[in-house]
Amino acid sequence: MRIIKIALAAAAIAVAQPASAFDPKDLLNGLKGLGGNDTTTTGGSSSGSGALGALGSLIGNAVANNKFSVDDLVGTWSYTSPAVSFQSDNALKKIGGAGTATAVENKLAPYYQKIGLHKTTLTVDAQHNFTMKLGVATLKGTIEKNDNGDLVFSFAAFGKISLGKVNAHATKAGSTLNLTFDATRLIQIITKVAGALNNSSLNALTTLINSYDGIYMGFKLKAATN
Repeated sequence: MRIIKIALAAAAIAVAQPASAFDPKDLLNGLKGLGGNDTTTTGGSSSGSGALGALGSLIGNAVANNKFSVDDLVGTWSYTSPAVSFQSDNALKKIGGAGTATAVENKLAPYYQKIGLHKTTLTVDAQHNFTMKLGVATLKGTIEKNDNGDLVFSFAAFGKISLGKVNAHATKAGSTLNLTFDATRLIQIITKVAGALNNSSLNALTTLINSYDGIYMGFKLKAATN
């Protein structure tokens, strides 16, 4: 009970702070000291389990938002896990809510490993040019932000061949960035720049994605430390 009271108070403080000033993992690490070694390890990364893990997820969702500028993305971001979002709240409700979204992310993880998407990094410079290394290919272009708070990526293969603009849902909390693109468009781009990668893993990923309406897929990224 004492842990829960402390956690709820800390969560209230965290929500009141701007996303750029707070990293939920800092609070989660502090709570581990009170609650013991309540963690599980999956695929080489540790995450909270039970009530502590749920609390960490709640805090992360509470402070993550799209109230940041492209300037806040300057630097290098590295993959930590798959991420999914949905075009609308209605689409999310149809598949069963946030719990099912997490289940979809878990289903994506082995395909990301096989295709090479788990090696993804995103580097953004001060002029808002980006380089996205997907493991299977490298994409370059520019990033801007639209009036809806979405990021707009202008993709180019090899830095020269235009692949068009793609909107991305993005939320940020401290040094963590959730970046998701319209899944169909992202797979189309991956297929174009990595034509030789026409294998069963990519086909299976496409089939999985096509079973959900309005799904956006992408990456949870962590800012590199200097």
